[in-house]
Amino acid sequence: MIPPSDYSQVWMSPYTAIERMETISERDGVDRARTEGRFKKEREAWAAGVLALALSKLKDDLWWVEVETVDATPDTKLHQISQSANGNVDNTRNIENVDWEEHVGDIMTVIRKKCKRSYPPDYLLVVHARNYFKEINFGLVIEQMKSVQSPFLEVWVIAVVGLDDIKVVRASPGLLAVDLKIRAEMEKARKRMPQFLKRGSRGRKPGIYDAGMVFLPLPRCD
Repeated sequence: MIPPSDYSQVWMSPYTAIERMETISERDGVDRARTEGRFKKEREAWAAGVLALALSKLKDDLWWVEVETVDATPDTKLHQISQSANGNVDNTRNIENVDWEEHVGDIMTVIRKKCKRSYPPDYLLVVHARNYFKEINFGLVIEQMKSVQSPFLEVWVIAVVGLDDIKVVRASPGLLAVDLKIRAEMEKARKRMPQFLKRGSRGRKPGIYDAGMVFLPLPRCD
């Protein structure tokens, strides 16, 4: 077992990232889990985990979640390891996370605000639609995105549409939509992937390894 970690040592399975947020919601209540600053990294990891499941369903790839602990951006990263003639290749997606909250009437207000800032051209914007009482017209969002000068490589929206149903939509560039039965997709990831990966350490060949058991405490409750 590696020592207690602050996320800096490991990549997580999407199953693990999503399950951690669910555990916080059950322990501390949904409202506190959604709003308190101490759970920010867990909320961002949850969104990255959902996107990872969607990308895996599209191409049957395995994607891992990394929480950024040093730099201000990106918030999270996704990693997919592919084989090449020269060894393993780490395909990385850098993610900027943002929430569409209930007090904001239009999801495009949130997206446009983010798009006014400067980001590296390889970043993905992931919008968690937490305005649960507001319907999203994805066709209109995609059409409006055509007139937005976006710095992001891709813009994705995550919307919980039922107790076990999540819709993940790429709003730019062009339309991609993935419907997830979240429990089934999490179980699939749990069976296919170790909970944690770790980069090769001194004395080992470079690469990524199953980290085995990891002590990664959740933020403490009051």
